Amino acid sequence: MRIVKDKAVLLRLRDPKKVTEVIPKSKELVDNKVLVNWGLDEVHVLKNLNIDVPSPIESKYSWTGRHKPFEHQKDTAAFLTLNKRAFCFNEQGTGKTASAIWASDYLLKEGKINRVLVICPLSIMDSAWRADLFTFAMHRTVDVAYGAANKRKKVINQGAEYVIINYDGVEIVADEIANGGFDLIIADEATHYKNVQTKRWKVLNKLVSPHTWLWMMTGTPAAQSPLDAYGLAKLINPEGVPRFFSSYRDQVMIKVNQFKWLPKADSVDVVHKALQPAIRFTKDQCLDLPDIVYTKRIVEMTKQQKKYYQQLKNHMIMQTTEEQITAPNAAVNMNKLLDIGWSNLHRYW
Repeated sequence: MRIVKDKAVLLRLRDPKKVTEVIPKSKELVDNKVLVNWGLDEVHVLKNLNIDVPSPIESKYSWTGRHKPFEHQKDTAAFLTLNKRAFCFNEQGTGKTASAIWASDYLLKEGKINRVLVICPLSIMDSAWRADLFTFAMHRTVDVAYGAANKRKKVINQGAEYVIINYDGVEIVADEIANGGFDLIIADEATHYKNVQTKRWKVLNKLVSPHTWLWMMTGTPAAQSPLDAYGLAKLINPEGVPRFFSSYRDQVMIKVNQFKWLPKADSVDVVHKALQPAIRFTKDQCLDLPDIVYTKRIVEMTKQQKKYYQQLKNHMIMQTTEEQITAPNAAVNMNKLLDIGWSNLHRYW
């Protein structure tokens, strides 16, 4: 295989006709060689024929944004453009968000998709996704669908190219999303969809049509149990797992007693086969990563947290009028306030 002037792919095949008969304008040459246009549609057809050809994003895309991509980010973006349904299991801190942004921007540029829906935790809608979209694709329109139902509906119907929404918000505006023309759905921290019995999973499964691109991203696809992989696989690779959860459980787990199940020895191989196609880079593999950068994120408290936070605050004010507050007592009360705030982060992270 050879790329000719960044425009065509020169292949040497045993049976050239299997390509020329399915790809328009492909040309058969001497010595069983075939010349094929190096475009995204042609590459997808060649991939279906088990012919390995690189994604045209590698040389036909101007990597937008303030920063240049690292090699592993280019490889990740290229992989995503080659797969309508795919997993990205790159470790946290390897820049997989930027890779997904570049890949989706390329698909928008090529006219393969029209709109992108990003589903992610509430805590990173602004601080991660909207900020990174401004950094790496500032030429695209972006909006965040959060708040009351009417506000979410208005955001979706305004037509921004990228719409960011939290997991539980999808159900609220599912009809608007279904009619919103979203060709690509990116699910960040995708382990939130590990359970097929949840309404969250069922809503997303209903939104994904045969023509929808779906990329699911997480650094820990089966951190707690091999069973966590079932819901993810049913969305991306349903043929890779049994139809029923109980059958999959019997493949990867062994029953020790009435209440205890343990992973089988070959469960890792079964999970690996189920969670395909996938790409993964660890930090150790990304030798060109920059130094660690620490950022602060503001996370809004829930109504319930605000209620108890105010109650505790009022109680502390009453204490100050009745008795002398010692340092240990003040520390205990401050820790209670912090616990309420931390519960918010644990919920959405």
